[in-house]
Amino acid sequence: MPCISERRALGGCFVILFGTALIAAALMHLAERAAQPDRFGTIPDALWWVVVTLGTIGYGDVVPVTALGRVLAGLTIFAGLLMMALPVGIFATAFANEVHRRDFIITWGLVARIPLFHTLTASEIADVMTMLRAQKEDSGTVIARRGEPAHAMHLIADGEVEVKLRHRQLRLGTGQFFGEIAALRRTRRSATVTAMTPTRLLVLDALDLHALMDGQPALAARIEEAAREKLGHAPNASDGDLMSEELAGAPPS
Repeated sequence: MPCISERRALGGCFVILFGTALIAAALMHLAERAAQPDRFGTIPDALWWVVVTLGTIGYGDVVPVTALGRVLAGLTIFAGLLMMALPVGIFATAFANEVHRRDFIITWGLVARIPLFHTLTASEIADVMTMLRAQKEDSGTVIARRGEPAHAMHLIADGEVEVKLRHRQLRLGTGQFFGEIAALRRTRRSATVTAMTPTRLLVLDALDLHALMDGQPALAARIEEAAREKLGHAPNASDGDLMSEELAGAPPS
C-alpha cells in the first residue's frame, strides 16, 4: 500500500487534474462559444469535452472547429497524457520503494548477524552495505576453488552451498557466510565452495573492506579485534566461519 507521502502525491495529482480541467474548459468556452454555442456555450458544456480529452477517450461527439480551439485541444491532449502518467509513476515508485525497503532490511539483518560486524554501529554497518555487491550463481556453479587466493567474503542471501574441506564436507544456507577472515588476511582457500541451488550472494571484496578500514581507524580496530577473537576458537560450521581452518592449513598469498 502506498505510504503517506505517495497518498499526498496522488492527492496533489487529482487537484492538478481538476484545476487543469477547469482551466481548459474555460479557455475552450471562450474559443468555441461563438462557433458552437450548443456545444461550448457554457463552461460545464465545455467541461465534458475536456474530461473525455484528458482521459484520452475522445468520443468525437464534440470537437473544436476554430484554429484557436484546435491549438487548445492539442495542448489539452498533451496535458492529458502527462496527467495519466503521473499516477502510474507514483504507484511504481511506491512499490519500488517498498521492495527497496524490504531488501534493505533483509540485507541489514544479514550483515548485522555476522560476528565480525557485531561490534559495529548502525552507521558503520551502513557503510559496509554500500560496498556489498550482489552475485547470483546457478546450481552447480563453483563459487570458490581450493588453492586460489581468497579475495572476498561471501554472505548467503538466499540458497545453499556445499563446502568441501580437506577432511569433511558441510553445507551452508541462507544467512550463513564464509571468507570474512580471509578477506582481511588474503590467504589461499583450503576449500571448494559450490552452489547446490540457485544462490544469491552478497560479496564484500577485500579491497573494499581494507579501504573501509583505512578510512575509519576506529572501525579498523574493531574489525581487527573481532578477527583476533574469532581466530582464538575452533571453527564452527553453525556460524558459517571456515577461514580459521584456511589460515591454519594454507600459506598467505
